[in-house]
Amino acid sequence: MTLVKLLLQAYSDPTFKTKVGEYTVFLNPESFSHKSENAYDTPRPPGSPADTPRFSYSSLGSVDFSLVLDGTRAVDGVKLNVSDSIAKLRAVVFNYSGKIHSPNYVKLTWGKFIFNGRGTAFNVNYTMFRPDGQPVRAKVDLTFVHFMDANAAALAADRQSADLSHRHLVKAGDTLPLLCYRIYGDARYYLQVAHYNKLVHFSRLVPGTLLAFPPLT
Repeated sequence: MTLVKLLLQAYSDPTFKTKVGEYTVFLNPESFSHKSENAYDTPRPPGSPADTPRFSYSSLGSVDFSLVLDGTRAVDGVKLNVSDSIAKLRAVVFNYSGKIHSPNYVKLTWGKFIFNGRGTAFNVNYTMFRPDGQPVRAKVDLTFVHFMDANAAALAADRQSADLSHRHLVKAGDTLPLLCYRIYGDARYYLQVAHYNKLVHFSRLVPGTLLAFPPLT
């Protein structure tokens, strides 16, 4: 069985269409934490003895994991330069980009797991050094918070919108005609859906893309 490694891809736009870099991990994380949450408002009517939580929104929350960068041994025939690897990783997921006036948007892909987010923490713990002071082993703790572009967030905020029940996060193997058949019962609507989502290369859907399927008119 082929080992699938965690891939982190950097994008310069909130719709995750313009890729500007990527980083494939040297060693997969030993553990991986994905926290989701439901948020509630808790208004308390005058005189009420208890809170009455009212659903507000759902969030895919955040992802936390650690990467071990080990330059003391070769993996897949490659021996890691720890300093260079940390610099590349930081540039992809955390550093400020002057072109977009913020850090990059980051897509994490590991097998069937896809998470669109932004880096909020990048902590490095160096654990081994050469005699000249160069690090040869380090652990990087990373945190990403889920990110959704403004259009998708507006749909999610409107609980009465017909579009809300017709939103789909693209997975590997999805095609627009197949999705239209599943949602509308007719694959022929794929051109209308492509136009609605402003898709240019609709024949090649990118996993992790959030598509909206509007009500039929």
